[in-house]
Amino acid sequence: MRISRYLGRLLFISLGIFLLLNSYQSVQADTKSTNADYEHALETTPKGLNWDNNAFVLADFKAAAENRKRLGTNVGNKSNAAVRANSSMENNAEILHSSNPQNPDTSIIKMTNDTYQTGAVWSNMNTDNFFDISKEQKASFWLYLSKIDKYNQLAGDGMAFVLQNDPNGGNAIALSADGIPVNGQSLGVWGADWNTKNTDPKNLSKTAIQNSWALEFDTFVNYNGSTSSGEGVAFDYYLPNVYWGSRHIAGGYPALSSTYKLIPDVYNSFYMEHTKLAINSKIIDSNWHHVSITWNPINDASGNLSYAYDDKDPQTGKPIGNGSTTDFTIDTTNFELKNGSKKLYWGFTGSTGNYSENNLIVFESIPSYVDAEASAAVYDDSQGGQEVKDKGIVDSNDDLTYTYNLNYKGWTKDWNQINAIMEVPKNITFSSGTVTYPDSPTNKDARPIPESSFTNIANNKITYLLPEGLNDVSKNAIIKLKGKAGKSATSTLTVPSAHASFEGDNLITDANTVSYSIKPRALSLDSSSPNPINLKPNEDGNVPGQVSYVGTNNNPDYNNMVVHQTLNNTTTTLKNIIDSSGHFTLPINNKLLDKINTLSFYVTDSNNNTSNTINRQIIVGGNLAFGNVQPTVSFKPTNGSFRDQVIPRLGNWQIDIIDSREKGSNWTVQANASELSNSNKDKLKGHLFYRDLNGKDYDLKNNINVANNIKDIDDTQQKNITDTWTSNNGILLSMDKGNLVGQYTGVINWTLVDSLQYN
Repeated sequence: MRISRYLGRLLFISLGIFLLLNSYQSVQADTKSTNADYEHALETTPKGLNWDNNAFVLADFKAAAENRKRLGTNVGNKSNAAVRANSSMENNAEILHSSNPQNPDTSIIKMTNDTYQTGAVWSNMNTDNFFDISKEQKASFWLYLSKIDKYNQLAGDGMAFVLQNDPNGGNAIALSADGIPVNGQSLGVWGADWNTKNTDPKNLSKTAIQNSWALEFDTFVNYNGSTSSGEGVAFDYYLPNVYWGSRHIAGGYPALSSTYKLIPDVYNSFYMEHTKLAINSKIIDSNWHHVSITWNPINDASGNLSYAYDDKDPQTGKPIGNGSTTDFTIDTTNFELKNGSKKLYWGFTGSTGNYSENNLIVFESIPSYVDAEASAAVYDDSQGGQEVKDKGIVDSNDDLTYTYNLNYKGWTKDWNQINAIMEVPKNITFSSGTVTYPDSPTNKDARPIPESSFTNIANNKITYLLPEGLNDVSKNAIIKLKGKAGKSATSTLTVPSAHASFEGDNLITDANTVSYSIKPRALSLDSSSPNPINLKPNEDGNVPGQVSYVGTNNNPDYNNMVVHQTLNNTTTTLKNIIDSSGHFTLPINNKLLDKINTLSFYVTDSNNNTSNTINRQIIVGGNLAFGNVQPTVSFKPTNGSFRDQVIPRLGNWQIDIIDSREKGSNWTVQANASELSNSNKDKLKGHLFYRDLNGKDYDLKNNINVANNIKDIDDTQQKNITDTWTSNNGILLSMDKGNLVGQYTGVINWTLVDSLQYN
């Protein structure tokens, strides 16, 4: 048997080629104010990873200097006596813990918290902590850079996120020619402009961290040329509209001479090229700021790195903002990796000069440990299980399912001890839930979440420690919370977006549900019947119902209420079947039933009030069928027409299969797709394809098997075939360069086959 369903498809593609001067002055920072700010940072630390497992190493600056001398690479600009007097061979970075009682186990890197400091912390290659440029990955972390103190003194200099293949490895730091760690405007990664007689940018670049790329969070604008001590402090000399508050984020290659440009007639000082400069005066405000960094390889010689700044609320952990990112195309040949290696050190450097600054970091993910993603969706079970869209509407008292999908994508460690913390949104009540591991080798059945999780809700959140972790074998967990929409007789109720956080030993990630509204109704209708309702051949059905008034009606006239029933498109009006307490039963005659049947019913009263509608499917003798099939699906927008790329799906796709047959039955879903074109009938340069779990690709010009299943439970089984798809498998879009801006649409044809098929 083959059952086909056509799915209209919308693809949106947006194509486009889309420091206060920290000189060595005599003014000193206010230590009392700085320390108070430091304590404030520790007391307000957001939730992050605890990694007392040697995940990171503190660079040894003395070893770095000795190694450069041994390798004969101590070249560049030597430091003078004034600079050496304010420099130290000590790595001021320190690993400590939060003093926030809500997050006591969170590990923190303190990079600097006093004047003339330099810090560097790197991933520990010996514990499989590295950055693999051949694979997609994500790093997320919190940054704290302290504010200007109460005496209006300045703060500097900032920190940098760095990828590097420096010969010093885990001891890398920017070093002058005589082995002095470079502080001030260098941030510990850029070159040392410490010789006013130097006019060659190569001498400057050789003192930077070698074979590297850096994203700086610069809190001090350096634009005054040279100081009396002889060092240049003008890296920000040509910033647009430069002024004391032009703190900024920018990227660049510290070890390339092209990064540094000589400023004519300014004591032979250098300014620095700032790629993708973003002025941000709020970097220093005594608040934690969240940063997400995503890496996508392009080819063997390049990759795309994007970052989002301030994309989470530090108080709640909720994603905020419009999701905008800044993209860099990185030339990976500049890392000078040898012998086919793709692994880089990654970490942070930071420094201060004459002004003090609290620079701290908290990690939510370590790229090479665990890569996983969480997604969320809401379904209206009273309306046939259709997905509730953002700003959508449901009925009062509708049965709802909140679904959270966790997808483990790989890397070197398992994701264990996952604590699910799921917010209960206003006007929704949850009563039960399950967690399912569809790939588990031992137990694929839905496991109930304990009742206590729903009766002992603290801080309006359901907290549940998942019974299993995720790994290369069992990659997916599906959490479902069953609940009801609130009741209102006269006013529309708003259900806000609900935040869920999934906090494991090696990764913290989260997801937000949509926001929607609940329609007001004076009458509320419930039914305790399952969906679908399974009947044996020649068996009559009885569907229970309960109607009640919402509001203050103390004398309901149930005798005059009418039940409106529609069975397989035939509508029947039923009177005098509701008892004095609002209970009734719908009798279903088996002679009126086909193999698959649809039933809906609602109630009206003598005042023309109408209840919500209950929808049920009735299956006789077991059945295999499509359930909820999302009518329109899409792919993530893209902002570049200049390169070939693979585009992942946008959001959760819902392609449900309902199987009420006996245990051991099997099915396969096949798909094929048309070409995509815009409103001008310009065809997209690209095509839809299916990628299996082994990474093999199949063009969807022909019918391709995209999912299969063997029923392993006795009860009716409902599966969304996309639950196990990640951003790197399932149906994807291969897009070639050279496309026009616009929206492109096409059609996917789904076919359900009641047997296992093989490509």
